[in-house]
Amino acid sequence: MRDQNIRTKVVLFLLIVCFSISTVMGWVGYHNGKTAIENLTFNQLTSIRATKSSQMQGYLDLVQSQIVTLGENQMTINAMKNLSMSFSKLGATPGQSELKESLIAADSSLQSYYANQFIPSLEKGSHKTQALTQYLPDNYTTAFLQHHYIAESSLPLGAKNAMNMALDGSQYSDFHNQYHATLNSYLENFNFYDIFLIDHRTGDIVYSVFKEADFATNLKNGPYRRSNLATAFEEANVLGPNDDPIFVEFDYYAPSYGAPAAFIAKPMFDGDERIGVLVFQVPITRINQIMTGNQHWARDGLGSTGETYLVGPDFSMRSVSRFLIEDREGYFKALKKLDYPAKTISQLDEFDTSILLQRVQTKASFGALSGKSATAIIKDYRGVSVLSSYGPIRFGDHQWALISEIDEAEAFAPTNTLATILIISSLIIAALMLALAAYFSGQFTKPIIKLAIAARKIGEGASNIQLEVTSKDEIGSLTNSFNDMVANLDSQRRTIEVKNLENTRLLLNILPEPIAERLKSGEAQIADTFSSVSIIFTDLVGFTKWSKDRPPMEVLSMLDDLFGAFDAAAARLGVEKIKTIGDAYMAVCGLPVPNENHAKVMAELSFATLQCLEDFNQRNNTQLRMRIGIHCGAVVAGVIGTSKFTYDLWGETVNMASRMESTGVPNQIQISQAFHGALEGEYATTYRGEIEVKGAGMVNTYLLDGPNNADA
Repeated sequence: MRDQNIRTKVVLFLLIVCFSISTVMGWVGYHNGKTAIENLTFNQLTSIRATKSSQMQGYLDLVQSQIVTLGENQMTINAMKNLSMSFSKLGATPGQSELKESLIAADSSLQSYYANQFIPSLEKGSHKTQALTQYLPDNYTTAFLQHHYIAESSLPLGAKNAMNMALDGSQYSDFHNQYHATLNSYLENFNFYDIFLIDHRTGDIVYSVFKEADFATNLKNGPYRRSNLATAFEEANVLGPNDDPIFVEFDYYAPSYGAPAAFIAKPMFDGDERIGVLVFQVPITRINQIMTGNQHWARDGLGSTGETYLVGPDFSMRSVSRFLIEDREGYFKALKKLDYPAKTISQLDEFDTSILLQRVQTKASFGALSGKSATAIIKDYRGVSVLSSYGPIRFGDHQWALISEIDEAEAFAPTNTLATILIISSLIIAALMLALAAYFSGQFTKPIIKLAIAARKIGEGASNIQLEVTSKDEIGSLTNSFNDMVANLDSQRRTIEVKNLENTRLLLNILPEPIAERLKSGEAQIADTFSSVSIIFTDLVGFTKWSKDRPPMEVLSMLDDLFGAFDAAAARLGVEKIKTIGDAYMAVCGLPVPNENHAKVMAELSFATLQCLEDFNQRNNTQLRMRIGIHCGAVVAGVIGTSKFTYDLWGETVNMASRMESTGVPNQIQISQAFHGALEGEYATTYRGEIEVKGAGMVNTYLLDGPNNADA
């Protein structure tokens, strides 16, 4: 059994050495692997973001070039002039003004279009009840053109652009037939949602490719005068011929049945003459295709949880969320955990898009919208930890955030596999080492078995053991030394025990036990830095005046009684008393043994000291009051002195805690801003305001009222 114990220790020693080496090497490998994967993922996300930014910037620049090119094309200029002229003639045709009211009121097909097609589609897209009268044409020209090009067209919604000419006998339709095929082809080739020609003087939409409900309406006084299309027209109408086109942000657009729409607009000139405004309705689908890679995220290198998306200056999405498309249930579940408004979640579900609905108020969006490009591990808009690469993207005067992210769990999945491999490898190595150590330990330990047994007997109290020296090697020398040691061990042991007991008692009276143990172990100078502790100072108000005419022993006895109660409360809570100076008392929590809950413990002690003072006043029929100040932060603590030891602490935290007491309110607990934050809301406080603290200026202070669950 004795042999087995020695062998076990040798085996354990070898295993510990092996395990330590394996652990260190494994940790280094794991840490380096994780760092490499993190850097690789950030580089990949940044590369993807740069690619998407380039694609997006290229697309936006292309749209800008396309509207400039089309606006300067002579065919478009002729179309603008001829369609505007023929449009204005429709309302001024002799004999037509009398038909205005009758046509609008009696046009059953137009009424039917608005009542049975447009309004239901708009209500479905906007999820709001819409008034028919708000959108019905209010003038003859609008009613005439919408009658022939929309209501009477047999083509379904979304396909009205296939009609080149209405058989209404008007000059307008002749010009429409002349230009529509070319403009429609331009729209289809470059994937625009719609193209508008707008009279710069009247604001009339004299032409649109798609013939939605905005066709032939007026942007100054018509039903869409407050739309972002009207904004695009107004802002572009004041530009010069050499000014860049203006871009108007996405917003819900009623003629497109409530779908998000953005517009780019440029004025048109024939020479120096302003003739109109050309507007493109930018398709959200094209932006989504760029951001999602046509929904091939994995092919773009974003795995199963990565995505790239746009965020506008209002912190809402400008492209669709991957998770709304691929994992609706998980997406909505995550939003519900974040207490997202139920109405917004319902709209996300019903609209089937996160554009303009999903708020993205993250470190990435704030950074990118402020013009910064960086990478970080953050919480995304779902509250999930992700690796994020973000940066701004500009288009004209507008700045969006372009963000590429992937879930941290997926990004670091290879490191988890590596960790598993390292653990299995360590276990295999440990098993091999155990077998080898068990064999060789028996060979190494046999020569010292007798010595170990004798030493054990000495430890059990035997004092007359003498071992036979059988060799002249190190074991023989050890045996001789052992025999010499035994002769004097008994008397020396008694002496040492007495001295050690005396020293221990003395040290524990003046030093904390861990510090005393370190001093006993041979540390000559003890000074430690503690990053976070809480310090309390108390001082009896008017005690000097109160004790002036009292006998010294009475004062000493009362102070001993009061501070003894403080000591008992501190010991119960694990708080270390530092010192008393007269009627002042100082203690600290969080050293020499760190305590992550030091602030809450110190708060409890502060109320305990007030209770001790109240009990003291009742016992002694006194009315003493006390100021209490608490602060937390970093300190340096150590042993001062060589012959007379004192355990003390110093630093700005000590000074601030002292100032909290000296500037405090009698029978109140004044705490600093740092201590208030460390309580994490578990205690109720009253904001006292700013006070001037020597060396620190004006600082915020609070009065501690009690635990927040005091009423529970």
